[in-house]
Amino acid sequence: MTLAPEVAAAPPPAARRHRLSAFVLDYLIFSLLFAPVYLEWSEKETTGAPMLEDILQPYAGNRDGWMEVASIALIATYFFAQHALWGQTAGKQLCRLKVVSSATGNPPGPRASVIRALVHPALFAVPFIGPPLFLVNALSIMVHPKRRCLHDMIAGTMVVGLGDPARRGGGFLFALGLTVSLLAALALVVALLTR
Repeated sequence: MTLAPEVAAAPPPAARRHRLSAFVLDYLIFSLLFAPVYLEWSEKETTGAPMLEDILQPYAGNRDGWMEVASIALIATYFFAQHALWGQTAGKQLCRLKVVSSATGNPPGPRASVIRALVHPALFAVPFIGPPLFLVNALSIMVHPKRRCLHDMIAGTMVVGLGDPARRGGGFLFALGLTVSLLAALALVVALLTR
């Protein structure tokens, strides 16, 4: 009697808190890398427009609009290069997560990586409806059975946890990432306000 070879179980979908931690860490890393360039090249004068108007309509009358477009391109490149090469960004690696094809479970490949990398930051850049679209993208993780965001569904990817599913951590990385990101955001706001 021969036994069929045992099939390895697919990794479980990543925990929401781990995805949030990875997101925060990745944007913190990106912000720390890009902030000196942004602060040096951006206009020193403000437009005088209310902050909400600048967020909802980032390009109208904004002398730094080209920096917004450059930011989207750099964010997309940051995510694309790492997902295409390793299936994980620095933040995902720290949180023990990996992006895989939802159909095969293999690394996503260049096509899915570029779609995923472009959709995610581009949602926020759409004038007027960008922030709500970005929020819908983030909140879709709450209702999807495999915890996929809109950018995952569009690209045909999902994020899986690489840790032991039986061991549930206390959310240390979540707390650390949130704390560090809030401190970094505070430092950036202070730097922008005092220039």
